Amino acid sequence: MLFFEQLIGTQTGLLLAFMVTAAVVVVAGIRLSIYGDALGNRTGLCSGLIGLIFLAAVTSLPELVVSLTSVIQCADPSQGADLATGNMLGSNIFNLLILALVALLFPRKFSPTQLKSPHTDSTLYGLGLLAIFAAAFLVAGRSAAFVPGLQCSGLVILLPVAYGFILRREHRQQQKAAEEEKHLPAEQVLAHLPAPRFYGTLGGLCLLIIGGGVALSVLGSRMALPPEQGGLGLEASLIGTLFLAISTSLPELVISIASVRMGFLEMAVGNVLGSNLFNLLILFAADVAMRGGSLLHHASSKHWNSVGLILLLTLLAGTLLRTRSRKATLTTAGIMVSIYIVAALFLM
Repeated sequence: MLFFEQLIGTQTGLLLAFMVTAAVVVVAGIRLSIYGDALGNRTGLCSGLIGLIFLAAVTSLPELVVSLTSVIQCADPSQGADLATGNMLGSNIFNLLILALVALLFPRKFSPTQLKSPHTDSTLYGLGLLAIFAAAFLVAGRSAAFVPGLQCSGLVILLPVAYGFILRREHRQQQKAAEEEKHLPAEQVLAHLPAPRFYGTLGGLCLLIIGGGVALSVLGSRMALPPEQGGLGLEASLIGTLFLAISTSLPELVISIASVRMGFLEMAVGNVLGSNLFNLLILFAADVAMRGGSLLHHASSKHWNSVGLILLLTLLAGTLLRTRSRKATLTTAGIMVSIYIVAALFLM
């Protein structure tokens, strides 16, 4: 323990620990892509719904843990709020970028015409939850009032209500698709493993991701320290939007790549869009966990840049999933990557 404290006490050691922890999260995420399809085989759910609900929730556990730990551990309410909010919004931005990266890396396998649906509903759901968040952010910025007992912004309560409605509607729509879906032999073998072994492994992978999320939040907080204290001297909002967001979104990236390579494009798209829905739900949990007042009241106004970027990339992602030619797919994906790079340079 003393050696670890000494290691992360330097900038080099801090970055090294950050990368190693992120690698652990990636390894756990790789296995989840396979177990996710096997879970669909066991439960009778289609891969799109597995991606939208199960994989989205599991791969968003790092964001959940990082956001909760940030608001609980940080002594400065503004720093904790910026880390949590920046992590959530930044993860949504990077998740949308994942669709573009997968389209560019695997142009032959990423064919939107093979999708049973262009996931228009999921895209609209994401825009709806983003609108609720924006309204809550706007109101909280003008008033420090919060709901007694929960101690969160009033409009934030609408997020879990809307999310529950979305899950219920999606489950009904995709039940029929599960009956026609085929699974690979490897996933069929996993699907027939004894329940204790299957769900034990599944739980172990979830714990690895949760543990990695806790570690990343601690390391992210240290990055905000001044250079003379071993930190990077960066703003909490920047660390949350870039460092924490990208690292906690690595499971989504790995699972999406693995899913597309195995022919599960529905699962990959469902995972990305579902993660963005779940990430916005995390805002409610973080706001309730922050007992010192409203999370969004303490969050920096700089996060409005991220809100605008999410809106733009979501619209482009919806366009990407409706393209009918490889040229149009690559062009749209290239535009999304270019926008992300420009935005990242702007944030720096």
